[in-house]
Amino acid sequence: MDFPTLQAHLIAEAARLKTAAGAVAPDATVPTCPAWTAADLLDHVTETYDHKIQSMRLLRAPGEDFRIARPGTPAEQFDTALVDLLTEFEQRGPDSLAYTWYGPDQTVGFWIRRMAQETLVHRVDAELAAGQAISPVDPALAADGIDEMLQVMLTWGSRAYRDQIAPELNDADGLAVALDDGERTWTVRVAAGTVTATPGAAGDAQARVSADTGTLLLWLWRRVPAGAVRIEGDADRAVGLYDLIGAFAQ
Repeated sequence: MDFPTLQAHLIAEAARLKTAAGAVAPDATVPTCPAWTAADLLDHVTETYDHKIQSMRLLRAPGEDFRIARPGTPAEQFDTALVDLLTEFEQRGPDSLAYTWYGPDQTVGFWIRRMAQETLVHRVDAELAAGQAISPVDPALAADGIDEMLQVMLTWGSRAYRDQIAPELNDADGLAVALDDGERTWTVRVAAGTVTATPGAAGDAQARVSADTGTLLLWLWRRVPAGAVRIEGDADRAVGLYDLIGAFAQ
């Protein structure tokens, strides 16, 4: 997905997030992140934007004091952080060098994609905190998010952070689950302490998880219940994948 399209999605999802967060009391609990209130959620996204701004400006991992001082209410701080983030993206362009935690891609483009997906997921959190139905997820953005989850978070992340999540990977060893969004299929396997995600639904998959693209993305991010999708085969193995993803996706 190209930069202008991702940027448009980021702007739209940020607007939805702010609207949903503004429709609920600041101390309302976020069901998908029960340790957070709605105010915490908005501050978390502002903090995340600040971290990416500093990652681009400093060209290194920001220290603990990366927050940018911003006046106003949490909603106003969110607005100014978003403007600053978009300004950095516009001025630098997707091919410019930036620090990222993802070794294979040290460019601004990585953050453009990551922030569009991050904002989408937290928009859903805000809607759930407000007691609203989850508004539709753009299918193209959802498809891009599934690719990111499978290739960046799971495949690469299981290798980069293997030591930290070794117990979860060991518990899931031997798992093989097919995913189907109606247009594409993948098979996710856990073996020898790593995760692989390959195109196609392999015949040896123990379970098959099917849903529309948006629902499948939210299932992978654990923003809908484990049973919100159609599961064929061994449901325990499908739930095992859902549980494992909790070590990667917050």
